[in-house]
Amino acid sequence: MKRTRSVHYALLGVVSQNPEGVHGYELRRQCDRVLGSLWKLRLGEVYRVLDGLARDGLIEQAELEAGSSRKLYRITEKGRRSLEAFVLEPPKDAPRPLRQELAVKLLFAGQERMRDVLLLIDQQREAYLRELHLLGVQRRRLRNASTDTFVTSLLIDGAELTVRAELTWLDDVAHKLKERIAA
Repeated sequence: MKRTRSVHYALLGVVSQNPEGVHGYELRRQCDRVLGSLWKLRLGEVYRVLDGLARDGLIEQAELEAGSSRKLYRITEKGRRSLEAFVLEPPKDAPRPLRQELAVKLLFAGQERMRDVLLLIDQQREAYLRELHLLGVQRRRLRNASTDTFVTSLLIDGAELTVRAELTWLDDVAHKLKERIAA
């Protein structure tokens, strides 16, 4: 499943939780609260998706807030049916571990560049450690939230397990590269 489809339905889901309507900036804020560091949504991306959802008839403009020029959006009946169908259909995405930048670099680095690749692995490891830290921050924020965060906590668990698996893989690659360089 492409990110755009996931973002499409994530935003539609958050709009559905605002029956009175929600404007783009508030929608992004709510997504940040629900999705935290799992997804980073830019405001421009939010508005592009909102335009597409409106064009497809899944959301509509609600009455404007008194004295406000902001557009408010709310889900339509067609949008509710689409969201429900999406929620109940089997996921279509599959793990794509070899589609990461480091894998391509490993493929084409050549034997003479293996020491340089080890430095890249260290840098990638640091990036994953920062991500683990951010997931920990997000988890602590959830503990203080006033809403039910059970599902978001499950998502953080999954993200953390994925990052830890990537770290294990990086350690394995580094170990094998060092053995090869030494040989």
